Amino acid sequence: MLAAVLSTLVVTTSLTVVLLPRPAAADQIADLKAQATAISQNLIQEQLQAGAYQLQYSVASQKAAADAQGIAQIGQQIGQNEQQIDKDTLAVRKLAIVSYMNGGSALSASDSLLFSGDEQARQVADEYSVIAAGNIEDALDQLHTAQRTLQSHQSALQQAQVQDKSDQVQQATDLAQADSTRHQMEFVQSQITGQLATAIAEQAATQAANAAAAVAAAQKAALAAAQKAAAAAQKAGTGSATGVKAGRPTSVADPALNPYLQCVVEAESHGDYGAVSANGMYMGAFQFSQSTWNLAAGAAGLSALVGVPPNLASKAEQDAVAVALYALDGHQPWLGDRC
Repeated sequence: MLAAVLSTLVVTTSLTVVLLPRPAAADQIADLKAQATAISQNLIQEQLQAGAYQLQYSVASQKAAADAQGIAQIGQQIGQNEQQIDKDTLAVRKLAIVSYMNGGSALSASDSLLFSGDEQARQVADEYSVIAAGNIEDALDQLHTAQRTLQSHQSALQQAQVQDKSDQVQQATDLAQADSTRHQMEFVQSQITGQLATAIAEQAATQAANAAAAVAAAQKAALAAAQKAAAAAQKAGTGSATGVKAGRPTSVADPALNPYLQCVVEAESHGDYGAVSANGMYMGAFQFSQSTWNLAAGAAGLSALVGVPPNLASKAEQDAVAVALYALDGHQPWLGDRC
């Protein structure tokens, strides 16, 4: 039933509970916790920002790669067009040379055909020459047009590539900056976490020392009071009838129960201080287990009650131990009672 760490407790014969002052390290721990929370939130934002920069950098890299591929394809097409232009230009030159040579002779091929009387053959030869020259010139015009178009596209892609590379460099810079900031924040976070752990450990050590000192003082005061009561009883000659029973002092003032503990008594045993659970594990009005009773009795400075079945203790003793347990652990031991 007892789960919490022992807090500060000073017990007199009337079981007065005194809480020790708040440790000086409490403010430091609160500040460190606030800093740790803030740095964690900022670190999450930085991680999200770094992820966004990483995505932008990937997109920029893909665009730059696509531009480079497009430029390479256009360059290849331009090269093929240039080869075709060179080929067609060579054909035109050959045709021009043939025309020139024919024009410089006494009779052209068509003139020879004219004098030979084969008019139809002459017309066919002339038409062939015109068509051949026209076809080659048309092909050259188309190739030149296509080449200019490709060069225009190539120029546009090159400009886009310059911009994309600039974007890629900028995104890489932003990403590097975000990563640097994130690493710095992680370093600060580790420092704050270490300081917080140290402060908590120091606070726990201080609390443990203060609690041990308080329990020791309470036990000393209770023992002195019990010895005083026992001496008074012996002096009066009343023996166990005045408060000494089975060799242990039982002179304990019955403390007032707060509303919660009053509810617990009713819920656990209906006010029966001699009650025992069906399985025999829980005893008395508050249904203590023996281990919880021993611990709470020791913390209350009533070491004489350690090992005594709770249901055999007096009402004042059970109330005193219950008040001590409540001071140590609050509602925790009786959470199931819905009080």
